[in-house]
Amino acid sequence: MRKAEFLLVSALLLGAATNGAADAAQSSPDASERSLQIEIQSPSAGFTVEDGATSIEIEGIASAIGGVRYLDIMFVMDTSQSLRRADPKDHRALGAIGLVNNLSPKSDIKIGVVSFDRRSDLAQPMTSDREAVIDVLRQLPRSGSTNLAAGIDTAVAELEKNGRPGSSRVIMLFTDGMSSENKAYDAAVEATNRGITIQTLLLGSSSQGTQILDTIAWATGGSFLRVSNPEKLPEAFLNLRTTGVDSVTLSVNGSAPVPAKLAGGTFSATVPIETGDNRIVAFATSLDGDTKETEITVSARDTSCAALDVMALKDGRPAVSLNDRAVQIVVDASRSMWGQIDGVSKMQIAKETLEDVSYGLPRGLDLSLRAYGNTSASEANNCADSSLLVPFSEMNRDDIRGAIAGLKPTGQTPIAYALNQAGRDFDGLDSDRAIVLVSDGIESCGGDPVQAARDLREQGIIVHLIGFGMGNAKDEDTASLRAVANASGGRYVTASSAEELQAALAQTVATAFSVYQGDTEVASGSLGSADTMVLPEGDYRVRLDSSPPVETIVSLAPREQVMLTLEKHGADVASREKRGTLPYLSCDDPEQLDRLLGADQY
Repeated sequence: MRKAEFLLVSALLLGAATNGAADAAQSSPDASERSLQIEIQSPSAGFTVEDGATSIEIEGIASAIGGVRYLDIMFVMDTSQSLRRADPKDHRALGAIGLVNNLSPKSDIKIGVVSFDRRSDLAQPMTSDREAVIDVLRQLPRSGSTNLAAGIDTAVAELEKNGRPGSSRVIMLFTDGMSSENKAYDAAVEATNRGITIQTLLLGSSSQGTQILDTIAWATGGSFLRVSNPEKLPEAFLNLRTTGVDSVTLSVNGSAPVPAKLAGGTFSATVPIETGDNRIVAFATSLDGDTKETEITVSARDTSCAALDVMALKDGRPAVSLNDRAVQIVVDASRSMWGQIDGVSKMQIAKETLEDVSYGLPRGLDLSLRAYGNTSASEANNCADSSLLVPFSEMNRDDIRGAIAGLKPTGQTPIAYALNQAGRDFDGLDSDRAIVLVSDGIESCGGDPVQAARDLREQGIIVHLIGFGMGNAKDEDTASLRAVANASGGRYVTASSAEELQAALAQTVATAFSVYQGDTEVASGSLGSADTMVLPEGDYRVRLDSSPPVETIVSLAPREQVMLTLEKHGADVASREKRGTLPYLSCDDPEQLDRLLGADQY
């Protein structure tokens, strides 16, 4: 600034101090209030964990003109006729709106709008409703001449009326025209006496306008920007140092400082942090070169999940059971199996699916096939209609496929009778024993399948039940079938298509396992058919429902992928782990596994 301008402003300020001492004593901040201050308000929503990096959004307020807790802003917008020629596409409104949108959403900010031409108008009283401010900025008129003083006076009056004690109070003055120097300077002096900073932005290259606005900004502790191209106005608004702060940087745990984004006296930046405690320092520099810093400590914990798979090996080969295993499939061949799914009978779907499953079953599995409702017509009401079609053997897969092909659904649904008969089919077998019952309906012969399942459990036989094609079944029907499985310690699963039936059969034929954290079951599956489980970090107990049960402990860390293998040689069972790493995996979005596990991670 030239010496003459400096002396002029000094004289004006001195005169104002003499004439308005009483008002200034009441409303102008003291020296300590006007010193540079900086406050970290909060990490916005906590940290995020993505692609192996942990980061956190830091937000706050920095001010060289007053307190930092609140910020009160008045937009004073030139709406003279000359704006129509200088800025035909209304970039001034876009710039002001951009600044409003960039203000920290967590900051306590009130905004008002004054429009001025030859007169001034309070277009929007001060409000915290930023959308209301934006609506007003979009609709500003353009007519008349330019009266800077009137615009500043109206803004000062509104800040005095509705501004908050201890707030940083700022006028953002935008114009393209010229005005009376003396009246504009007088208005600026009044703003200074009230502890208000004026930031000025000129559209154009007028030397007179430059002198007036530069002097006003300097005298009130603000900054001045000049823009020749109206398309640059949105960027210029963002570059106005609303509270006299030139820059803010952030450093984490002594790392190199990261520049923060400044907008309207607020700052924000995304910085990397580490798991554990992080010391975050915010460092502010004012336009006058003063500096100030503040700090917070943020504790970060990696919340990404781990992935766990469980498999078994028996004598070096993949297995669905660690022990000798005997499984009998009991098929519902009652008349209701004529019902259709997508134009194909349930019986036909069951036949084709059972044939496919039989091909894929591993060696070392004793398999048997029983049916019910397959020999007598429904009208005969034969409640003893159940027959052993194929006895237990490791070498009977062709026999099973042949028997399945010959099934015709004809009779009743004697579930209890079929289960009682099935128990006798296991005589002489000391291996792990299970029944897989495939049914589309409930007991129709008055028997008690729940009690039958309890009796089987006493014999060490578990009953798994697949409710097949029960989309139209009543809720109580589903509950009845589920109760049968629960009574023997088995599982109840549903299937409504060939694909789902095949998956359900594979799941129930294999030995089941459960995953516990403490005494709480958090996941379950079957050997050879289980999906990858997504779990938070922690220690887990994996229990194999074999005879006798096998248990092992596995510890999971965030972003770990663990393959737990239970391996049996002779009578000895050992466990081993293979660990890999994953990208960030949310516990709330296990569907990410389909994308993350597309390639072999182990």
